[in-house]
Amino acid sequence: MNNHRFTKAMRQKLAREQRKLSRRAEGAKRRGTPLHMAKNYQKQKRVVARLHEKVANQRKDFLHKLSTDLIKNHDAIVVEDLHAKGMLRNRKLASVISDVSWSMFVTQLTYKADWYGKQLIKVDRWFPSSQLCSSCGHHDGKKGLHVREWSCSACHTPHDRDINAAVNILQEGLRTAGAAGIA
Repeated sequence: MNNHRFTKAMRQKLAREQRKLSRRAEGAKRRGTPLHMAKNYQKQKRVVARLHEKVANQRKDFLHKLSTDLIKNHDAIVVEDLHAKGMLRNRKLASVISDVSWSMFVTQLTYKADWYGKQLIKVDRWFPSSQLCSSCGHHDGKKGLHVREWSCSACHTPHDRDINAAVNILQEGLRTAGAAGIA
């Protein structure tokens, strides 16, 4: 599933409108007008706010449609219990993670699973999903985010990092659900 990156798509337009806002603020400051009284500044502030709102609405719409489709078409869904707030502290990943809205997506999956009587299984965030070989279960050690493809040192099976992690999360979720008597 692709990350639509709604903020990135609107970044150029947002930057242009924010530059206008900044110029309006400088003009008001030059004239000695307080910002709350500067009408052009206030109008431009509303334009920027509408753009941010549009991005948020696009993201919400996509997440609602995706979560509804997943819940309606599957009896059980397994997700990794990621610590999104902690991941946002990494400044290199923060914009991408906030654009995905992982927490909002999991929240929607949770309440929709309850509505439709489906199961949402959460796998522990410390489960080494990208370090295990999904074929033989060999623990291959930590890999940096730049490593997108790797081969298992035990069985020599080639893996795509994301697909391998998804398979491992699914297997672990079904294993824990089966052990708990849920699935």
